[in-house]
Amino acid sequence: MTTWCQCRVCGCLVLVLLAVPPLAAAEPAKNEPGPSNPVGWRGDGTGRYEGVAPPTAWSPKGNVAWKVGMPSASNASPILVGDRVFVCAEPSTLLCVSAADGEILWQQAIRYEDLLTAEQRELADRDAAKAAEIHKELKGPADEYKKLRRQSRKSPDDEAIKKRIEELKKEIAEIKKGLEGLDRYQRPRTHKTNGYASPTPTSDGEHVYVLYGTGVAACYELDGTRVWARVVEKPTHGWGHSSSPLLAGGRLVLHIRNLYGLDPATGEPAWQVETRPRWGSPVRTEIDGADVVVTANGDVVRAADGFVIAQKIGKLEYAAPIVHEGVAYFIEHGGVAMRLPDKADGSEKPELLWKTQPRKERYYASVVHHDGLLYAIMQKGVLSVIDAASGVVVYEKEPELGKGTVYPSPALAGGYVYVSGEGGGTVVLQPGRQYREVARNRLEAFRSSPVFRGGRMYVRARTNLYCVGQQPVSRE
Repeated sequence: MTTWCQCRVCGCLVLVLLAVPPLAAAEPAKNEPGPSNPVGWRGDGTGRYEGVAPPTAWSPKGNVAWKVGMPSASNASPILVGDRVFVCAEPSTLLCVSAADGEILWQQAIRYEDLLTAEQRELADRDAAKAAEIHKELKGPADEYKKLRRQSRKSPDDEAIKKRIEELKKEIAEIKKGLEGLDRYQRPRTHKTNGYASPTPTSDGEHVYVLYGTGVAACYELDGTRVWARVVEKPTHGWGHSSSPLLAGGRLVLHIRNLYGLDPATGEPAWQVETRPRWGSPVRTEIDGADVVVTANGDVVRAADGFVIAQKIGKLEYAAPIVHEGVAYFIEHGGVAMRLPDKADGSEKPELLWKTQPRKERYYASVVHHDGLLYAIMQKGVLSVIDAASGVVVYEKEPELGKGTVYPSPALAGGYVYVSGEGGGTVVLQPGRQYREVARNRLEAFRSSPVFRGGRMYVRARTNLYCVGQQPVSRE
């Protein structure tokens, strides 16, 4: 087929012939998800997609097999289970979409309030009414405080203004004391960028598990039947929650404020590890035949029983670690590589291999490993390629992804590295020690990480779910 692409040299549009795989109703995955091979955020958490041949060129109207409108936005990535795609929508909806043509097969929403008892709902309503009255009481002093703060910048030596500002600070603090405890049954706070539906679902091929920023976790059968739902723990960070659920060692592992291992069949907690909340998702690896979880806090935990093998081997605020051939990589504001122990019983300690310092910046995106190199991209769009054996920064380059922050994580698919930004731009790179562009493309804005299977790429954008890579499919 043909499509239009933008020339990197002159910026003009050129017609490109694209080799795409034959049209198929639904492509079978090379490795279907199962109890020992779950699928979730970034596929298996590494961002590496083996045995695929996705497109390198597309546009909103070119080389798109199908797109389907979503009921609302979400930062969660899609997951692929057989001939179905599962994806989330704000604030707490799970959708099942046909991988063949994008038809929405079902959608199920679950509100935080729905899981409260009748008594808790009554108390929640009472608390909300009381909080509303207190906020009304706060408005006058708060408005006056803001006004005087502006005046103080113009008249910094006015003692009367200074005195009144101090009086108002004490008055506001006293009024706010009345709000303490009134949020016990209210939905947790979040930020509009994060929302409540940022965590990516996970599946064992028979069930789909979700976790929302409300602290609600749920299990569904593939036909949409809800098996269980519960409030595991309320997130407390005002910026919201984004850490995705993980299946490992026969447990559903959730990192909210603390780390939990739930029985996937019932949702009942099997173990709990006290730790700090992070936005980055836990990842699964194996030590001495046992499934192990590595968290953004640097906790290394045996998934089956919650035994803590090691702690604080790294620290990531926003991104997730990755593990490759027994080495855990933590890249953010610098980075470390830690060789994990050979035993899962705590008798051995992890070994520091190196520390590195790429450009100091926030990394919302997690890294991808390929052929001895780590590909990491900063929030402002600077790509750092790091030697995985030594930590030496091989090169840094800005791919010019367009306006906005870089939230999507890089992926390795079809022998290429895909790097995207929230503005919808994606640059396809030839991996290696030099920066070499293969193509640059654009869709609508998205913050999720693309996923790949066969000759297709799936992208959860702000308003649509896209399947890129084959001839358009007719639903008629």
